[in-house]
Parts: sequence; C-alpha cells; structure tokens
Amino acid sequence: MKKILCPTDFSKTAAKALDYAIYIARKTGAHLSLLHVVHLPIVDTSETALVASELLGEQIRDAGERLRAMVRQIEEMHGANRGGGFTCDYILKEALLIDLAKYLTEKEGYELIVMGTTGGGNALEELLIGSNTQAVVEEVRSPLLAVPGIAVAPDFTKIIYATDYTPEDVKALHQVVSFANLFGACVDLVHVSKESTDSIKERASHFWDEVRGIFPETALCIREVVNKKPDEGLKAYYQQENGSILAVLRRNKGFFADLFTQRLADRLTYQAEMPLLVLHEQK
Repeated sequence: MKKILCPTDFSKTAAKALDYAIYIARKTGAHLSLLHVVHLPIVDTSETALVASELLGEQIRDAGERLRAMVRQIEEMHGANRGGGFTCDYILKEALLIDLAKYLTEKEGYELIVMGTTGGGNALEELLIGSNTQAVVEEVRSPLLAVPGIAVAPDFTKIIYATDYTPEDVKALHQVVSFANLFGACVDLVHVSKESTDSIKERASHFWDEVRGIFPETALCIREVVNKKPDEGLKAYYQQENGSILAVLRRNKGFFADLFTQRLADRLTYQAEMPLLVLHEQK
C-alpha cells in the first residue's frame, strides 16, 4: 500500500479514523494525506455572494491552520516525515468531497480511504460524517475503511470477511488477504444463513477447497453462523471472536443484496460498532 486518504471535518469521530489511518501508514510505510474540503454555497444575489466568498476565505484559512497543526502533531508523535517510516501531508480544496475523492483515487493513486462514522452516537457532527461516509461508499469504488467513534485502538490481528461462497468473493479475497498480510493478521471467512442445510455445507466445502488452493500461506478459517438477520449474525461473531475489522463486499446481487439496502447500510455504516472495510465488486 502506497497512498492513504483520510478525510477530516476536525470532529472527534474523524480523529478516531485518523488514529487508524496513522496505524496503517506506520505499518505499511504508506504516504498519508489528510483531506478537508470546503465549498461555496449557492447564492442568488451579488451581495450575498460577497459575504459567502468572505466566509469561504475565512474557512479556508482556519482549516489550513488546523491541518498544518495536525501534520505537525503527527510528525512529533509518530515520526512522519522525520524517519518514522511514513510520510504525511494535507490537501485542502474548495470542492465536493465525492468529486475530489473520485479524482484522487482514480488519478492520483490513493488506494484506501479511511473515514469516521457514527458508532452509535447521535451528535450532529457524527450524523454528518456518517452521511458523508455512506455517500463515498456509494459513489467511490476505492476500498474504504469506516471507523466508528467508539472503536478501540487499532491492532489488526483478525479480519472477518463476510462471504456468500461466490466467485466474486474469491476476487475480493485477493484484496482482503493482501491487506491482512501487511499486518500478519488471520482471516475468518464467515457465512450467515437463516438455517444450516446440506446444500450450504456443500457450497462451503467447495469454496474452502478453492480458497485454500489460492492462498496456501495465509491463516484462514471458514465458519457458518445461523441467524435470521445477516448484520446481527456478523456482529455477534465479530464480538465473540474479538475481530479487528469486518470486511464486506458491496454488490448488487447475491447474499448481500439485502445487506446493503439503505436500512441495513444505516446499521453497518451510520451506526457501525466496529471498523468496516467496504470493498467493491470488480467489473
């Protein structure tokens, strides 16, 4: 991993995501960029436009000072830009977050976005950043790590990947395993079903044989969880097994067709209780 993007609105929730971004950058030697965007609101008179422009200028100056202070703190505490094994800078733009995130991931080589999400809180700042995170998940195809404000300190030892035993899962596992290997983490492949059947067990067996052949050097295991609600089954397994990250594949068909409806996306992203790595189905 070479470049990580960490959007911030200077909230406590965003600060937690930054902890995770720093952890990943230190472990991988990646370049970390803090990102803050501001944009001029739509106005209908020249007088209002002047006031809005002055306000925008103040926001940019204030944000620049805060971002410079954050980079200095990362340098002092973690050795960024000072022989600590990774580099750090900031990006401050008048733009829309989704547009800029798309450009940076598609054109500038940023491989991972790390953003905060609500983590069960209801403060306005958390609702806003949770909404932004979900919007980026929907519109930007780069892997995204959504970090709740209540997340524990980062220590990646076990990644739990939610699987439906499909070919798309095998493709996604290349990303998951590569990520896990950066930290020496094991990967649990977890399937949630409403009931355990012979057909599901047979699919699991074929899937397991395939992935073991592809990733013979990776610490993998496969588990079936019986629960009528996929998100609840995944959360229960994550807590029981002391997971570090829950990884899911965002797609339009298969087991997770229902998982990423708006209702369940609210549970997993807006109200996340654990770090959630969202991958996108490859075309």
